[in-house]
Amino acid sequence: MSQATIIPFPCPDVKFAERERLRRAMFDLQNAVAEQKEAMSQWRFAMAELSIGVAGLGQSLSCYQDSLAGVDTQLGGLRAEAIRLQATAGAITDAAQPSA
Repeated sequence: MSQATIIPFPCPDVKFAERERLRRAMFDLQNAVAEQKEAMSQWRFAMAELSIGVAGLGQSLSCYQDSLAGVDTQLGGLRAEAIRLQATAGAITDAAQPSA
């Protein structure tokens, strides 16, 4: 038994395992950064669309306000005409009533 062969116990190459782990971590980090860039791009696009929508809404509200101002002007004219007609009707009614 003096001539026994010693078989070395297999142990993993620690340096290779650490390098592989680091490589995977870097790969995952690169993927995360790429996904973050895509998310930021989509967010910016959504903000641009929102800005366009809000600007359109502001323009619509401005047009509506102008329209309401026109209606107010027309109602003012109609109110004045109604007052004149009321005064004329009152004068005609007063003139048609016999004096007592």
